[in-house]
Amino acid sequence: MQKQELVYQETKFTLDTYFLDPIADYETQIERPLVIICPGGAFKFQSDREAQPIALKFNAEGMHAVVLHYQLIDGQHSVYPLALQELATTLNWLKTQQAKHINLKKVILIGFSAGSHVVADFNSIMLDPEQREKIYPAELEVEPAANILGYPVIDMTLGWPREEEWAMKISPDLYYWQAQEHLTKNGKPTFIWQTVTDATVPVMNAIIYAQKMDMLGIPYEMHLFGSGSHGLSLATYVTQNPGQEDNLNIYDAEWWKLCVNWLKLQEVLPKF
Repeated sequence: MQKQELVYQETKFTLDTYFLDPIADYETQIERPLVIICPGGAFKFQSDREAQPIALKFNAEGMHAVVLHYQLIDGQHSVYPLALQELATTLNWLKTQQAKHINLKKVILIGFSAGSHVVADFNSIMLDPEQREKIYPAELEVEPAANILGYPVIDMTLGWPREEEWAMKISPDLYYWQAQEHLTKNGKPTFIWQTVTDATVPVMNAIIYAQKMDMLGIPYEMHLFGSGSHGLSLATYVTQNPGQEDNLNIYDAEWWKLCVNWLKLQEVLPKF
């Protein structure tokens, strides 16, 4: 893993990059898909459980991976619109990294919990030129091919955050609160998973985004598991916080296989 510092206007932010090395045996190098990971953490921090372990899983499937340390709540900035501008800057930066053999037509965004809100808002706002130009006047040179949302925050009026004061710190502009409200037919195919027993982010968040995608005719796949807590990450021992039994769920861990199958369906990964 290597750190990469980028700048949007005068704001610096960091990427953790997990680029696969070229295989010396190959006469022609493969241009590999890439995933940009937005971990959760309630916009207070970014969970390591949803960063490196996820990046390495994608590496094992033959994909490059980048963890985006997007804007959090601090004393100077709210999350939005800066997090969206940072994600757009990251996508455009990929175009300068072609020595890494990236397939720019197969860039995927994945978010967990609060990080899913960043991805969903990007899919809704930043892929619609009329909405995007209001906050990011530069051209978006690389567009994601698809999205993955894990136990997502979609609408900040649907139970998370519980305090309106915290939502106002995330964004004093209510425009950014409800990702589904700004989704257009420009949105990309999306894989969504969550548990119906999630006590932190109500499952209606996932449902309402899938419903809007369905209305617009945007391809999606959604899996709602019958049990499980919030913040599962891989739901295996790999991402278990020691002693936290609710981090483990053999049934919910199937989301990873389902997600890989979906990426094959989207022709991001080869079928064989």
